[in-house]
Amino acid sequence: MNETKTLATWTAGLKLKDVPQNVREHARRFILDNFGCQIAGATLPWSQSYYDVIRKTRSGTHSTVAYFGDKLSPDDAAFLNSAFNHANETDDTHLKSPTHPGSIAVPAALAMAEYAKADGAKLLAAVIASYEIQIRISWACSPYLIYRGHHPPVGVGPFGAAAAGAILMGFDAAKSLNALAIAGSHSAGLIEYTKTGGSVKRIHSAIATAAGVRAALFAEAGITGPQSILEGEKGFCKVFAGEYDLKRLTDGLGSYYHLLDVAPKPYSCCHLIHAAFDALDQARDREPLAADQVKQVIVYTNSEPILSHIGSIIEPEDILGAQFSLPFSIAMRLHHGGRGVHGGNGFWDYPSINVKDPKLVATARKVKCVVAKDGEWSSVDKGAGIQIETTDGRRIREIVPYSKGLPENPMSAEEVKEKFRSLVDPILPSGQPQQIIDAVDNLEKIKNIDDLVQLLVVAPAKLTNLARRAV
Repeated sequence: MNETKTLATWTAGLKLKDVPQNVREHARRFILDNFGCQIAGATLPWSQSYYDVIRKTRSGTHSTVAYFGDKLSPDDAAFLNSAFNHANETDDTHLKSPTHPGSIAVPAALAMAEYAKADGAKLLAAVIASYEIQIRISWACSPYLIYRGHHPPVGVGPFGAAAAGAILMGFDAAKSLNALAIAGSHSAGLIEYTKTGGSVKRIHSAIATAAGVRAALFAEAGITGPQSILEGEKGFCKVFAGEYDLKRLTDGLGSYYHLLDVAPKPYSCCHLIHAAFDALDQARDREPLAADQVKQVIVYTNSEPILSHIGSIIEPEDILGAQFSLPFSIAMRLHHGGRGVHGGNGFWDYPSINVKDPKLVATARKVKCVVAKDGEWSSVDKGAGIQIETTDGRRIREIVPYSKGLPENPMSAEEVKEKFRSLVDPILPSGQPQQIIDAVDNLEKIKNIDDLVQLLVVAPAKLTNLARRAV
């Protein structure tokens, strides 16, 4: 027992100098990736809706809204930046849990760094702690949290955002514990959207981010919470997951960093679809294939829950439905004909797609997703197998055990920068993307966090034209 207290004590005592260099390097990589998601995500129509609501009903002057530059309260700025971050299914994933830690950790840490007037080194430490706390809680409850219908980022995100705030405000172990304890009362999130749709999923990380920031601010004010919020009889693990492994909360804490298992997403859709894209790319590298040559595509996955999550929707009603539809997303890639980050399933591809395009719908109907039962597909593991039957009688097979971005098949630092540029080059002034890359590469040397924050903002005079060009 006392797992919550152990995590709080570790958070309060975390020193960047004690964090291994490879962990710091990965964290910087994830910060850059999530900055790109925020800046690009701010231009989308649904993000504009969130922005309009918060700007009209909230106030404050402490923290900056990415892209637009407004100054709001820390929780409201964190909400918007997180909503932008997760706006188009492009933010990172910890697939083993599974959860999306970056879209919570980075916006929460940045908003609280401004509020606390922290430096770049403190920001980096806060991001690392936030990732670790979120992942450990989600992993302790995996896979039962999502099996029971909870969306892990909304459940575990408040704890991660609170941990970031605790570090940036210099909390001791007792205050850090209260921040986590208060955060637990904000946990929520259901995944019924995978069955009957709805756009609320796009603000799931934002709900959690604002809640965790608020929890830290409440703890600063002296509000307290239950010290066994994770492990208790009425605590998070038992109530939300039912079945869980408390050892996963603290095993290797301080020596093993689950952050190293986080995967940046090269494609802007559910991560469980990605391996099928990689398999299709590899198959077409070997044998050229046009969409009109496809008679049938069978994608083999490794579990019924995965099949349910990405195989239920064949003809999506909206963009989000397309991003959770393996058949439709494969159809997009087949008709686009490209590969990798630029293969037709990127950030700018989904918002511009016509989900009723008869050619795409016809191709999507040819794609089936099934659970692999034959030993021939045993190496599917975290990836996918693909079998393509062509109109001229060919059968093309390919297996990708691990999709691009996972630790077993990682994106390099340069590939992450390539993705970042694909996100922001269409909307940022020339030279600004490289300034952001340079600032993140030298994050520990930044003394005034405002120098970094202002790079995430587009000059007001350019906002309207850039946004119009992007969408």
